[in-house]
Amino acid sequence: MGRFAVSVFLLFSFSAISFAEGQKTSITIDEGISRVLKDSRLLKIEIAGADMSFEDTLLALSKLLPHISASINKTYNQYTPEMLTGLSRMPTGEKEPLAYGIDVYQTLFDFGKSISSYKASTEVLKARKANIETVKRTVTLDFIFSYFDLLEAEKMISVAEREIESLTSYLKDMNSLFDEGVIVKNDLLAAKVRLADARQKLTVSRSLRELAAARLNTVLTLPLSGDITASEVELDIPELPAMEDAFRSAQNQRPEISFFEGEIRASIARERAYAAGNLPAIFADGGYRYGENRHMAHEDNAYIQLGAKMDLYDGGVTGALVMKERKDLERLKEQKVKLVEDIKYEVKSSILALNDAREKLDVANEAFAQSEENVRFYRIKFNNGVATSTDVLEAITLETRAETNYYTADYELKRSYAKLLYSMGKDMTTIYKKTEK
Repeated sequence: MGRFAVSVFLLFSFSAISFAEGQKTSITIDEGISRVLKDSRLLKIEIAGADMSFEDTLLALSKLLPHISASINKTYNQYTPEMLTGLSRMPTGEKEPLAYGIDVYQTLFDFGKSISSYKASTEVLKARKANIETVKRTVTLDFIFSYFDLLEAEKMISVAEREIESLTSYLKDMNSLFDEGVIVKNDLLAAKVRLADARQKLTVSRSLRELAAARLNTVLTLPLSGDITASEVELDIPELPAMEDAFRSAQNQRPEISFFEGEIRASIARERAYAAGNLPAIFADGGYRYGENRHMAHEDNAYIQLGAKMDLYDGGVTGALVMKERKDLERLKEQKVKLVEDIKYEVKSSILALNDAREKLDVANEAFAQSEENVRFYRIKFNNGVATSTDVLEAITLETRAETNYYTADYELKRSYAKLLYSMGKDMTTIYKKTEK
């Protein structure tokens, strides 16, 4: 192994060990999408299924191609084959003959049974490939949601820490006023209780952040013990499309619809193949045979054979397969209709959710700005003796609530935008690459 290869191996080994030991690792949304599309276990499972479907097409294609077989054998008889002619015997073969040959069999015409089976397998393969795209989009959306959940959890920690900082500062002022005899002990106790409650919230927020990080690590197929941090994403969300345009985009681009269309075409082709099951199959069979026998005029021979074969009665198997496939076709058509209806509902729901989130963010942003001023206002009034301790504590609580609502609305908006892109069949990887640039 060369020096460069050894260095690379040690570098990757050290990186893996460091990450497993909990070293902080920062990831962007674009890097995460690239990783999940490469390492997702769900995606690998679906790709393996598509590979199996490809092999099914080769199996179906084999029925359209010639079947070539070869044989060789050596026979050891106890007696030399002989024929009685009156009182004498005449040898007819060798005692230990050698024989070999080659045979080529080709189905010439079977009323479309083989070609229909092959078409069915290719349509199934196309459907599985469409399903791969569906899984790609699903794992991407799952990652994006987990990514924003982690960012939101980190913001909730910041909110709790700021509340503790504000309450600690206020409690310091309260202690000074209590020492001077300006306030009573009940006012001081109320502030201490509120501070203890804020510290409990911080503990809960940190636990939720750990769960969000573990969830993101799971999506990225990383060790649960790894401490991962997400880089902030600033989105410039464009104007929403008209509802009909969104419906049209979804119907044209959602791979789930392509999946069912492929399954329907495959079902139609399978029905045709089953229907031709009891019809004649015309074939050609040719080859070459050699059999060691010095008593024959020709020890070898070439031949060609044309023929037809068919099942006169199969116990009703063909009819049952045809009817079963027809019922399955009806099921697939109904599933496609339901899927289109569900997609329309999903698109409408995503647009409404995005609108709601945008309005909530506007309201929360204004309320957050006002709440900061509200705390400052009541702190001044309290210091001047025209506001109570309860007024200040309530103002701090309202500020915390307003900040929490702001970040909740912000990440709800980002998740709703991702869901709308998904619902419309848009390429989310390209969108976020442009966003980060």
